[in-house]
Amino acid sequence: MKKFLRNHSYTLSQVAAVAFASKKVFLISVFFFLTGISTGIFLELTMAADEKSSLAGYLQQYLYMDSGSVDYPNPFLSSLTSNLLLLLIIFLAGLSALGFPAALAALTYKGMALGFCTGLIVETLKDKGILVILTSLVPQNLILIPVFILASAAAVNYGLFSLRSRRMPTKKNLKDVSGSYILLMLFLCLAIGLACGLEAILYPIVL
Repeated sequence: MKKFLRNHSYTLSQVAAVAFASKKVFLISVFFFLTGISTGIFLELTMAADEKSSLAGYLQQYLYMDSGSVDYPNPFLSSLTSNLLLLLIIFLAGLSALGFPAALAALTYKGMALGFCTGLIVETLKDKGILVILTSLVPQNLILIPVFILASAAAVNYGLFSLRSRRMPTKKNLKDVSGSYILLMLFLCLAIGLACGLEAILYPIVL
């Protein structure tokens, strides 16, 4: 890593430029995320009553039972693993000149999961659900949502740049963009770690 940084001098603006190279791509990423949230809420509302009842029972058990009576996974590790895996999928999608749309699919999935979870909490807990959302979902997602939108936009921009470089070879520029793309993803990994740490701190309070 040190050798990589010595050979390539990157400024913060160069790294950020990978995500904001195209305002259109960034807005498309936001649109796909919002579409995912809407789809997740719709799926929750149209779910079969028995399935919804089962999930609602599990949610209430999770919130109101003594944490020592149920063996739940470590909140930090489980959240960190799932979020880093999703970021890895987005990162790899960007490296493929034709596979970068998968980054938008992953972002949509993230939105669906968040929308579904939010809808289930509100419908199950009613007024108390708002408090649960504010304490258990909002804090870490204030970090995670921008992270995944930026990652998706960067992956699409990098994929499009790779396509253009195949038609008009610009190896030097592609090399520079590749370095910025990798560094951006590393920064986003750190942000995910921060968000998951915040979630782990809030976990005992909500439970």
